[in-house]
Amino acid sequence: MPGIGRFFDILLKLRNQVDYPLRQALHLGRSGLRFTNESKQDLYSHLPPARRRAAEKTERRLRQQYHLEALYQHSTADNYRENLYYLDLLEKALQAAGDPLPSPLAAADIGPSHWFYVQALWAALCWWDAPQERQVDLTGYEVDAYRLYADFRSRLEHARAHLEGLPGSKVRCLPQGFSRQPGRFDFIAMLFPFVFLHDHLVWGLPQGLFDPFSLLQDAWDSLKPGGVLLIINQGQEEHEAQARMLSRLESGPGAALVQTAFQHHSDLYHYDIPRFVLVCRHG
Repeated sequence: MPGIGRFFDILLKLRNQVDYPLRQALHLGRSGLRFTNESKQDLYSHLPPARRRAAEKTERRLRQQYHLEALYQHSTADNYRENLYYLDLLEKALQAAGDPLPSPLAAADIGPSHWFYVQALWAALCWWDAPQERQVDLTGYEVDAYRLYADFRSRLEHARAHLEGLPGSKVRCLPQGFSRQPGRFDFIAMLFPFVFLHDHLVWGLPQGLFDPFSLLQDAWDSLKPGGVLLIINQGQEEHEAQARMLSRLESGPGAALVQTAFQHHSDLYHYDIPRFVLVCRHG
């Protein structure tokens, strides 16, 4: 019922006004998180035989082409599958973007949460369409990095654990929101940005931080000419709202040019809510 929904949002707003500042001030949580490696022998045994063979073939190709041995040997089976899914998605998105990525490449990821997919993102940026490893500098910006999980470790601590094996001088997660940095980046990712206020509140953020269009504009203004903006949304409604938001970006020489929009299907990992992709190139 609409009335109950509005009342629930009011409660969330009040809670977040208290919880969020406390998290930023106290920085609670345990440190020293490391993930236990799990066997990758039966990653796709749940699939019918033909689809299993196809998924296993794709897994081998991605592991070899994008140099995923370290992730293969130091990850849970579920996280490995999930990274394969996003690497497959990123490969399709970069192919649709057209032009090759530059080297060196400056990249940002806005709102990565606990950055469970960072290995896939790093691998794609370093190795997509590259006979030699591309020089990449990648920064994640997480505005709620000190949110605690069930293991009493912070989101930032989980993100740092997912960074294991990656060069610390070249990839980092900053516990702060993204701000406009004109012309700095060649590539910006926004995976699951909050498009609707209710989702923003459910995830524990104060209403005052909800301004999805301004964040999108700041990201767009931070791209170099020819730079790529990748956005992934959950569900058709969110995807369509995001596309409408893109169409409102300031016009001119740097107006948003949507290279492709697609729903990503893959046997590499299953989501109940479909993932939709938007790829734009700065004019």
